[in-house]
Amino acid sequence: MTILFSQYWDVNPGEYDEYSKFISKTFNPGLEKLGIQMLGGFYVAVGAGPRIVAAAAVQNDTGLLAAFSSREYRIMANQLLHYVYNYGNRVWIPTGMFRDQTFNIQTGAWKFNQYYDIVPGQEEAHNHFVRDEAIPMMKEMGVPVTHGWRLAIGTGPRILAECTARSLADIAKAIDSAAYRKLSRTLKKQYAVNFSSRILAPTGRVEVPYLIAEMMKGF
Repeated sequence: MTILFSQYWDVNPGEYDEYSKFISKTFNPGLEKLGIQMLGGFYVAVGAGPRIVAAAAVQNDTGLLAAFSSREYRIMANQLLHYVYNYGNRVWIPTGMFRDQTFNIQTGAWKFNQYYDIVPGQEEAHNHFVRDEAIPMMKEMGVPVTHGWRLAIGTGPRILAECTARSLADIAKAIDSAAYRKLSRTLKKQYAVNFSSRILAPTGRVEVPYLIAEMMKGF
């Protein structure tokens, strides 16, 4: 089972250049060596902070535990804290709503993430609503739900519905539609509490090295 490991933080004022060098040269490559596959780096374009979000995948809980327990991870995590504040992390497991999920770097992808808790006693009805109404409708609006996650470790709402688009304009068009407003009202009125959402823009810090590596394969 693939596990999503998300980290979030704000960059210390005046230290962005040093931070960028550390992330690109040390932190991201170091996580990859430990078996933590980087999926994307994002900044929060719309919504509550912290402003930076790093998403990664690990193939199983044993691999994640091994990485967390390693001396290399402890050193990198401590180094990161020299450059950032408001640090936090969460571990997510798939909801099972998507049977054929793939976990690869998505170049140029914007994210519209919705977070919430399911109303107690409404779990089955919620699942039917998501499967039969929300997923098809979001796809029609051009912002498909690409992954569904349940919080395993960390604080905050327990459900993450991850939607993907090619641009901020695509997301804005979708969520400003009557169809989305109706869908959102139904979700909040009948099935969800503690709802919040964020729009995440790609930083390019993960995607650009990946694209360069893919291009160099042909040489």
